[in-house]
Amino acid sequence: MKIRSFLITLAFILFGAVSAVSAQDVVVVNGVKYAVHDVVKGETLYSLARRYGVTVDDIIAANAVLTDGLKAGQRIKIPVKPADEKEQPKSHVHKVVRGETLYSLAKQHNLTVEELREANPHVKKGLKAGQLIEIPIKSVAVEQPAPQQTPAVQAEVTTPQTEQSQSGAVAEQTVVEPVSFRTLKHGDRAEVALMLPLGTKEQPSQNYLDFYRGFLIGLDSVRMSGHSVNLSLYNTAHDYNRVVEIISSGVLDRADLVVGPVYEDELIPVATALRERSTPIVSPLANLTQTTSNNVFQMSPSPASKLAKVRGLFDGSKRVVIISTDSVDKEFDAEVRSMLRDTSYVVEHKYIYEHPSVIEKREKEREKMREAGLEVEDTPSPSDMSPLLRGEQPTVIVITADNEIEVDRILAAIASANIALTARSQRVVPFVVFGNNRWNRYRNIDRAILFTNNVTMLSTYHARRSEPIIRAFDKRFVEEFGALPSLYAYRGYDAAVVFVKSLYGTMETGLEGVHSKPLLTPYIFEVDEKSGLRINNQWIKVNYNSNFTITTE
Repeated sequence: MKIRSFLITLAFILFGAVSAVSAQDVVVVNGVKYAVHDVVKGETLYSLARRYGVTVDDIIAANAVLTDGLKAGQRIKIPVKPADEKEQPKSHVHKVVRGETLYSLAKQHNLTVEELREANPHVKKGLKAGQLIEIPIKSVAVEQPAPQQTPAVQAEVTTPQTEQSQSGAVAEQTVVEPVSFRTLKHGDRAEVALMLPLGTKEQPSQNYLDFYRGFLIGLDSVRMSGHSVNLSLYNTAHDYNRVVEIISSGVLDRADLVVGPVYEDELIPVATALRERSTPIVSPLANLTQTTSNNVFQMSPSPASKLAKVRGLFDGSKRVVIISTDSVDKEFDAEVRSMLRDTSYVVEHKYIYEHPSVIEKREKEREKMREAGLEVEDTPSPSDMSPLLRGEQPTVIVITADNEIEVDRILAAIASANIALTARSQRVVPFVVFGNNRWNRYRNIDRAILFTNNVTMLSTYHARRSEPIIRAFDKRFVEEFGALPSLYAYRGYDAAVVFVKSLYGTMETGLEGVHSKPLLTPYIFEVDEKSGLRINNQWIKVNYNSNFTITTE
């Protein structure tokens, strides 16, 4: 059945961004004063509400035209509060110390991240140590003590314990309590919100469009299981203020599941807003580093779980050769070196490319010197991998270069040395190349060389098109959308199948210990004790074997 024929309602909402505002006039209607404002491109209801000291609901109530959203060129009325009702803007200047984030400062000062961003438009790219920012001061209301009772649903409780260290940094302690997710009964319709940065009509994002299409196919699979789904799609356009606008509108409050946003700085306010409701929120792609929430699921495996998957390579039983260049992938290099604690035999080699003609010319000069009876230094070329492949001990070769051309040259040099040594009947050590999964993004590397060099690498996702289940998905995707799917489409499918289906049973346990494998990638979620996040712990180890087969672990 075609996707377009089954029951899914789409609410494709575009929200604006923040910019400066200016009131044009003041009018009185039925005794109420209103500022008349001409909307300019980029303004949002949230930014206008903050500017004029009113709520978003106040503005919407005064303007029937806003039922279709705020648009540039509209003239709207904004209620004017009497002087004695206006909040007096107060703030103090704070000097950022190392380790502080917008999220930690917001919690420390009883603010939201969006309030800090609104007060400091210059920090959109994050905080830097030594930076001066404005901290809005909130008046603290005295609350009446609530009756003692046990809540039906417990959510995360975050208690910032401010403890000044000698360096001036603020130490923060987070306490995360268990959460109980609500499940649906068979026959209930699931309300699902999907938040993706789909871009604009002029500049659409093909990757996230693929994710959305894969998600639709996944929902069709859920429907075939007998469940009904209502999908609301929100285009965040990778704009923090649009996300805040979506939250402020209240549309997420009725969702049983939220998938996205895909960027962490946009996901944090969603998690904060839905914390009390215990709504499951899925981060489909990002590796979260600042989020502390026990209702957030991270589909990408954490770097912390990598070591267990490759412990056999770095347990001290093998020689490790690290080949570097002038341009090093620092993140990958740090990951590898963190795994070398049990490895005592490590060889460092600095690769420098030399053209074969240069090597040949030098060898001829050396040969002439030998014929003349002169002493010759037989230092090999830094681009010759032969010395690294000689010996007895099994070897793991790690290439830390982050330049595609250099990676390709080094892989070719290893393959060439292997062939040359074998042709001369010289022993070549058993070796594997531990690859960087970023190589999958390189377009000009000959994939055959991965097999020649026995490359093994870890991947957050795996989908081999020769497998029947992937072929079936590809066929369906091509029939529906007229194009081959990308990895984003596969991940979108997985997100729908794993999480929408779980709303009808397994979500109640928070998916702890539940094994899911919609296509070829498995998911098992564990709760991180520090952040409360529910993180997938399944890395895929992909082996390119010398017999030109691929195996996965």
